[in-house]
Amino acid sequence: MTYLVTGGFGCIGSYVIRDLLEAGEQVVVYDLTYDLTIPNMVLNEDQINQIIFVGGDIVDLPNILQTIKKNNIDRIIHLASWQVPACQANPPLALKIVSEGTINIFEAARIFGIERTVWASTVGVFGSPDDYNHQQVKNDSPHFPKFIYGACKSLNERYAEHYFDEYGLDTIGLRFTAVYGVGRTRGATSFTTKMIEAVALGKTYEVPFGDDAVDWQYVEDVSRSIVMSAICPTTKTRAFNVRGGIRGVKEGFDYLKAIDPKANISLEPGLFGISWDYDASAIAEEIGFVQDYTMEKGIDKTLDRFRQLQKEGVVS
Repeated sequence: MTYLVTGGFGCIGSYVIRDLLEAGEQVVVYDLTYDLTIPNMVLNEDQINQIIFVGGDIVDLPNILQTIKKNNIDRIIHLASWQVPACQANPPLALKIVSEGTINIFEAARIFGIERTVWASTVGVFGSPDDYNHQQVKNDSPHFPKFIYGACKSLNERYAEHYFDEYGLDTIGLRFTAVYGVGRTRGATSFTTKMIEAVALGKTYEVPFGDDAVDWQYVEDVSRSIVMSAICPTTKTRAFNVRGGIRGVKEGFDYLKAIDPKANISLEPGLFGISWDYDASAIAEEIGFVQDYTMEKGIDKTLDRFRQLQKEGVVS
């Protein structure tokens, strides 16, 4: 199979590329620039050399169509997007990149009869704990997005339903939470990774949202959920909650301080502002995915990888 991975040189995309290549699949990356900063943290030289790269903007539908046709794409994994801060700063462009870009992928998949399109949604489509009476957020709970990013992704979910109902386009949206791991450099929830990185590299970092308990979702679990979604039978559900494990930010902070008591990290008070308790039974039942990494296991692996990359001179 040949996969098109948009935004493939980002954090999640780099792990997806690795998993696909290890499974013997061919990978075409569609991204704005040939920037190997993050892939070099995740992939080895042989894996990087196997990638076919196409430069392009996700809002450029003709280029997307040409890329799919030229490379005989079988399946698409759509990860190209802006994150929360950029969307908040420029709502008009956020709508174009996050929503129009995704709709372009749906339209291209429809035109070429792509077998499966997996795309990244977000739990940001949901609201604050007050919106759900501090109860667990179900897979089909109503959307109350607090950020422009979540509002755009909510619109994308509605478009996915339309394309499935009207054209039979087989798509799966995955609502990720606070993804962490080596390579997570952007986004409002990247603070958990930055905390681990600071300890690994001996840097100073003030950890925000110290009063919150967030869903710690390790990036290798995220990648596995994507690959499983790309090959599973057609699901009755178009978008799924994907969860890791809810743990306090302070728990992660204390775990790291226990590993390295001299670590120069500090904890700031505050709450992120959205609900973190999501029911992920639908993805377990329909796709068979359940998380593997606990917070401790994910922190350990991230910490070790950062230290290894520091020794190799990849990060400093």
